[in-house]
Amino acid sequence: MHCRLRSPDRTYYDGEATMVVARTPRGEFAVLEGHAPLLAQLCEGPVRITTADGEAGFLCGSGTLEVRDGKVTVLTTDVEPVDDIDLGALRRRADDAQAAPEARAAAATRLRIAERMRGQHA
Repeated sequence: MHCRLRSPDRTYYDGEATMVVARTPRGEFAVLEGHAPLLAQLCEGPVRITTADGEAGFLCGSGTLEVRDGKVTVLTTDVEPVDDIDLGALRRRADDAQAAPEARAAAATRLRIAERMRGQHA
């Protein structure tokens, strides 16, 4: 199946996939070849795209995932490839006593997700 992952400013993935895993408010789910048409709201979190050559992981903002005619389209507010995430910078933001509590909590959440995803890609 064809998969496209986009943010407002660029395309991060555009190619064939054997599985796409994403997270909605109701939990994580996978899309495989032959999946029924679907439109889902996505939460901030990991999106994993499995191909014949391996897996690509992305930390995505909120958005939508659509399955139609053998194609998966993921549109999100922002995307960061998991291998490009600066874990040290996230740790500093999560520990910054001067930052607003919401900013520290958001950084801590992104850090936990990124560390888990990196563990899956090691």
